[in-house]
Amino acid sequence: MTDHIEDSPIKKKNRGGQPPNSIWEDINKGEAVGSGKFATSCKYCKNTWSHSEVSKLEKHLSNHCPDAPAAVVRRYMTKVMEQQNKSKSSKKRKYSEGQSNMNDYHDSTELNEQRCTQINRALVKFFIACGIASRIVEHLFFINFIKELNARYNTPIREVLVNQLLERELAQVNFKVNSELEKETNLTLAFDG
Repeated sequence: MTDHIEDSPIKKKNRGGQPPNSIWEDINKGEAVGSGKFATSCKYCKNTWSHSEVSKLEKHLSNHCPDAPAAVVRRYMTKVMEQQNKSKSSKKRKYSEGQSNMNDYHDSTELNEQRCTQINRALVKFFIACGIASRIVEHLFFINFIKELNARYNTPIREVLVNQLLERELAQVNFKVNSELEKETNLTLAFDG
């Protein structure tokens, strides 16, 4: 009997930990400014941040970067949308439009996450469509008005309204617009003025 030695390539030692985020393909990482925080700059528009979170960078690429390629914008729009969908509870019962539930009649129970998300989306649309300043969300009279409607709902602070809820809604609108535009074959762009 002869011993058979397999010809296997030498494997590189795995360093462990999480793999690097794909955001670093589109964002330049600068000097470390804290634990896990880096100074960064956009590879496309050269916008810079002294310290930033990955979610903020993804929102920049999906909604605000004027020079990002369309494929990059679509990729990050999808990521922002997926993050929002993950935050929704898929196991909870979904209510069809027009169907009543106990929250319609009593505000003594806690609001579920799905209901809070619906209220937050309506709130963002209200502020943007009516041109209302985001600082109003922290005004005492506005908070009291909301508490009269439902005592269990807590209004978001201004930073959450502008930096998270508005960004999610903007990503959804941009995603829907791009989806509709991709379906069309002939488009005309007209300017008045």
